[in-house]
Amino acid sequence: MFTITGFADELDKDFEVQMDYWRKMGLSWFELRSAWGINVMDLSDEHISRIKAIIDRIGVKVSCIGSPIGKTFIEDPVENEMRRLERASYLARYFGCNRVRVFSFYSRSGNILEQRDEVMRRLRKMSDYAQEQGIVLLHENEARIYGEKSRESAEIAATLRSDHFGLVFDPANYSVAGEDALDAERTMHPYISYIHVKDYAGHDLDMSIPGQGVSHIPEVFDRLRERDLFISMEPHLDVAGQFGGFTAPDKYAAAVKAVRDICDRQGIRWA
Repeated sequence: MFTITGFADELDKDFEVQMDYWRKMGLSWFELRSAWGINVMDLSDEHISRIKAIIDRIGVKVSCIGSPIGKTFIEDPVENEMRRLERASYLARYFGCNRVRVFSFYSRSGNILEQRDEVMRRLRKMSDYAQEQGIVLLHENEARIYGEKSRESAEIAATLRSDHFGLVFDPANYSVAGEDALDAERTMHPYISYIHVKDYAGHDLDMSIPGQGVSHIPEVFDRLRERDLFISMEPHLDVAGQFGGFTAPDKYAAAVKAVRDICDRQGIRWA
C-alpha cells in the first residue's frame, strides 16, 4: 500500500496555515522540512514542541525528517554533519518516525565523483550511527552531489548494504539530470525505500501535475506497487529551489488528486 505524505511547507511558511491546508486535502502524514520559514535543522525546542502540539491535536504524523544533511561540501569537517545528524535523529524520535533524509555532498573542486572514497566513508559513518539510533537514512539525489545520477545512487546503497540506509526515488529529479525516469528506477529498484512525487514538464526546469509530465509517474507507481511505501508530494508547481519550493494551494490539491486518481486507476491501495 502507498501512504501519501508530502512537504507541507510548499504551501505556506506558517506551520499552522500549512496544517489547515493539509486537513482540507485529507492528508494524515507530512515530511517535516521547515516551519515558519525555518529549516528543520534550525528549529528550536520551543518550535518543535509547538509543532507537536498542533499535529497531535489534528491527528497528523511525521513520515520523515526532511533534513538537508549532506548538502554540504565534502571538504568541510565531517563532524559538522554528524552533529546535525545527531539532532535529526533526536527529531525523528521526538516525532515518532524513524526516517531522516540525507544527501551525498558537493565538492568545491566541482567534481564530486573524484571523491568517491571520502563520500562512502562519510555515508558509512552516518549509516553506522543510524543503526545505533534505530533510524533509517534516506538518500535523495541532487544536482552536483555524488548521487546525482541513478548509477551513483544505487552504488552508494550497494556499497553500504545496510537496513538503515535506503534510497528516495524522485522521478523528476532524474529527468532533470538527463535520465529516463524508468531507466533510473530500474537501476535503483532494489534499494528504493521512499518516493518523492513531482513530474518534470520536460523544459525550463518546470514541473507538471503528476502524470502529465515526462517522468513516468504511473509506470513508476506500477513497478513499485507491491511495496509498502510512503509517497511524498513535492510538486514544485510554482517555484523549485535548492532547499525547497512553492506550490499554490489549488495546484497542490490538484496534484494530490492526480496521485490518488493514478493509484485508483491502477488498483493500488493508498491511504
